[in-house]
Amino acid sequence: MPRASVEPLAVVEATSHSVRRNTWGEWVQVVAAYTALVLGLTLTFWLSAGPRTETEYCGTYLQLTRWAGFTANCDGFVYMEGARHPARLLEPREVRQSRPLFILLGTAVGYPITWAVQGLQTSGLLSARAVQKLPAKYRPLLGFYIGYVLLNYAVLLAALLLFRHLYYRLTAGRGSPWVLTALQVFLISNQITKAFFWTVHQQMFTFLVPLVLLHVALQLHESDQWRGWLPGLAMLGGLLTLAYGSFVLLLPVLLYGLWLRRQQLTVERTLLGATLLILLFTGPTLLWIGLLKLRGVTYYNHEAEAYGQLVWLQALWQQPFPDFLRLAGRNLLRFLVTLPAIGVFLGMGAGLVWKLGLPVVRKFPQTVIFALLLLQTGFLVVLGYYKERLTFMLVPLLLLLIALLLARVPGRRVEAWTIAFALSWHGWQVLSYGPFS
Repeated sequence: MPRASVEPLAVVEATSHSVRRNTWGEWVQVVAAYTALVLGLTLTFWLSAGPRTETEYCGTYLQLTRWAGFTANCDGFVYMEGARHPARLLEPREVRQSRPLFILLGTAVGYPITWAVQGLQTSGLLSARAVQKLPAKYRPLLGFYIGYVLLNYAVLLAALLLFRHLYYRLTAGRGSPWVLTALQVFLISNQITKAFFWTVHQQMFTFLVPLVLLHVALQLHESDQWRGWLPGLAMLGGLLTLAYGSFVLLLPVLLYGLWLRRQQLTVERTLLGATLLILLFTGPTLLWIGLLKLRGVTYYNHEAEAYGQLVWLQALWQQPFPDFLRLAGRNLLRFLVTLPAIGVFLGMGAGLVWKLGLPVVRKFPQTVIFALLLLQTGFLVVLGYYKERLTFMLVPLLLLLIALLLARVPGRRVEAWTIAFALSWHGWQVLSYGPFS
């Protein structure tokens, strides 16, 4: 990314944060600047080297020009066909039956774009020759492909805006806009966005979910009004799990919000409240399973069936305890093997701690960030399916911890070094080989 694309964004950040409440005009500037940053970084991934063999990726490599292209992930075809024919969600053993809300979002976005594409073709603004260059199975799905890429953009943009909010909140408004921009480069340019931003997938939620967890935890800690909204938040969280499974981590955050009200409630009412929150949170999934039952269909969770996600824990009561411990040890080792994928961020944090000392973990909100990192790590360990892209879920909160450490360093040098490191990181992402899926 050229330096010129960073400077306007930093100016916008500094200007928009000079007042406590941003005007609509300032928000438009921020969104426009972030959109330019996202496009400026992710489009350069098209220049990265393509796969040498077909065994290195799952999907179709779309060769745009002799020197540019990207991979359309193999999972994307299932998402697009599901969005095109959402009634398939009611069929037995439908692969995306556990994520119906994401399919329906694809339907809501995909059909209007499909009609727009058809209108462009009819008017001659989109040549038939351009569409014919696509693989045959993707041609009728072009509108849905574009729709899901726009959803990728929307989710990543939401993560960037929430990261911005949390950054200034954690640094008490004294954070550097240049440091913020540099840290956001790591969210936009990485192995996840390189492989999945321009294709149909759900991996952009990797960045959004941890930030939502932190935002909700902070709001519950500081606002009595938010604690009063716990039942509604539980229902909303339950709906979100029908779009992306990792939103299940909102449940322990909401139970934490209930625990904050312990002095106002008796033990019996606290337990009753916890039961109610769990029922409200699981309600959308139970209603979806019930709807399938009414159709004579048994609910199918592809992730659990194909990859054994979480279901391996059944071994705790299905086999002798020593055997379970050996299985758990093997899974822990498989998780640890994925940590080098986020080694740069762990190294950045460790280096800053060595240089500056540990952050004050007994004070809020650092304690909550550490607690959420432990929660996410525990979730990843017990998942039973271990991929580097899943472990990347820890990065957004690690970046916020790094932000807290950098905020303790005075002077302009930290801004220059952080920006230089971010630009070098992006250059490496573009020049490095893969990943493709």
